[in-house]
Amino acid sequence: MTGPQTPPRILRGIPPELRDAAAALYWRHFGAQILPWPAGTARGAALVRAAMRPEGALLALSPSGRLLGIAGLRDAGGGFLDPGQDGFVAVWGPVRGRLRHLATGLYRPGAETADLVLDGIAVWPQWRQQGVARALVEAAAAHARRQGHPALRAEVQAGNRTALAAWRAMGFQPQDRQRLGWPWSAPAHVLRLPL
Repeated sequence: MTGPQTPPRILRGIPPELRDAAAALYWRHFGAQILPWPAGTARGAALVRAAMRPEGALLALSPSGRLLGIAGLRDAGGGFLDPGQDGFVAVWGPVRGRLRHLATGLYRPGAETADLVLDGIAVWPQWRQQGVARALVEAAAAHARRQGHPALRAEVQAGNRTALAAWRAMGFQPQDRQRLGWPWSAPAHVLRLPL
């Protein structure tokens, strides 16, 4: 197992051979935030696979190349997932895909910012609490500095105390609470780490 003695290798972008695994992991953690209706694991992961912008992510890999975690990135050029209808059409077909995509118009994204936004960090359960998320955040901070972003930003549902504590332990400070996501979603904390 990867632990403190063997830090994960961080890779910018998702190579073709890891795209299915990255889609499955991202869907597992963020499926309820991606779609306003239930979808099976296979279709949900297929949607992430079809909509992903591979260059908009960081991966944490074991020394053998196994996927441990993923961090989506969002800036003024877009996020890890393309919000267009093409991914929906690829998974559900032209009519049902377009109708499902229309429903995503209810989603409220975070405000525009000069910060690099972490569009979710997901780590496989067996690799948690071993420094994988921290390594992804450190790599995101280095990337943000190179790109001239003043800070990293994360958005966490107000009720997710575990995630909020983890972000604060990495130095992120709460800015404010906002109504993000679906109209029925709980408020979210916006957290910021100046660089």
